This record gives sequence, structure tokens and C-alpha cells, in this order.
Amino acid sequence: MAHASIVLARRVVAATLLLVASGCDRPSSLEARAIPRLTLSEGWKPVDRSTWLAPGVRLAAWSGPEGSSLTIYRKLPIPGGTAEQVVESMANRLTHLPGFQVLERRVETIAGVPAARVEVVAPGTGSEIAPSSVNKATAPEGTTLTPTREITIGFPRRDGTLFLAWRMPESARLAVTPQVEAALAGMALPPDAAPTTSSY
Repeated sequence: MAHASIVLARRVVAATLLLVASGCDRPSSLEARAIPRLTLSEGWKPVDRSTWLAPGVRLAAWSGPEGSSLTIYRKLPIPGGTAEQVVESMANRLTHLPGFQVLERRVETIAGVPAARVEVVAPGTGSEIAPSSVNKATAPEGTTLTPTREITIGFPRRDGTLFLAWRMPESARLAVTPQVEAALAGMALPPDAAPTTSSY
């Protein structure tokens, strides 16, 4: 029994993650305070936050099982913004990108607050959605395009809209999605602070 408990503990790394981005490109102390607490399984390893593209300020990143990835990033705050508005904004933007299929768009409660959730399948590498050029997805050098699922969770906050973007090969969805759900179930958000302003 004790051996089984040790094995389980090793497989489920209960790492409280506030600042886990590795490498020389670490977030500032202010950015680090915006990173939520997550418990990820052993298959998730912290990588440099600049490893994968994101439409905002990247705060932290991980590589995951089956060629998956997680990137946490932040965008400018939406004054008076709601999770419903974040859903609509994301879904409308992604719907018009070449090769994108919006599969889920809804609001759910995560970490005790309303959160936007949008899921898409698009051309990518499994760990990243491929960039588009002239209305066509372009494979990064040395890679082959494959259907890639992206699960994006968004939180409208006073200090900036916070996003968690999981990406995975569509073929690995059934294996990886339960790990995403487990991480979201145990996630804790940092306090929501008003953005700093300069006075003259």
C-alpha cells in the first residue's frame, strides 16, 4: 500500500505552480503574481514561456503528453467585461480564420468565477496552432500539419484578461482532455488587482 501511494505521488506531481517557467526568460514579479495555481500531472513539464505563440503577453508554458502544450497569457483588461463577451470575441475571431472549426463556445464556472471556454480544431503541429498566410495555414519549418485541438479558458479581470490555452493533437484528445479538466477543477486564481496607473 505504501509503495502504491509513493508511485501515485510520483505520477501526480502536486506542484503548486505560481512561477514555473524555466529558462532565462522569466516573468517579472508583477507578471508572476497573475499566474494561477495549477496542479498538473507528471507528464507536464515547464518550458520557456516564449516556446509557443500566443495573442498576448505570455506568462508561463508547459509541454505535455502526446505532444500537447499549455500556455498562460494575458491581454489588456476589458472595462466592465464579462465571460460572455470574452466567449463571443474569441469565437468571432477564430471563426474567420482559415481551416478553423469552432466546436465549443460557452461560459462555465471555474475557480468559483464565470469563465469563457472556446474549443477549436485547426491546422497545427499538435502543440501549437499553425500561423496563417494568404488565407492558408503554414506549417513551421520541419513540421507537418495535423488537426490540432485548442481549449482556451478566459477570465475577464481588472488587471488584464487571463487566458489558459491547451493545445493537443486531435487524435490525443481523449487522453489529454481529462488532464485538462482535472487541472481546471483544482485551479485557484490569484487576487484580482486593479491595473497600475501612472500619475503626472
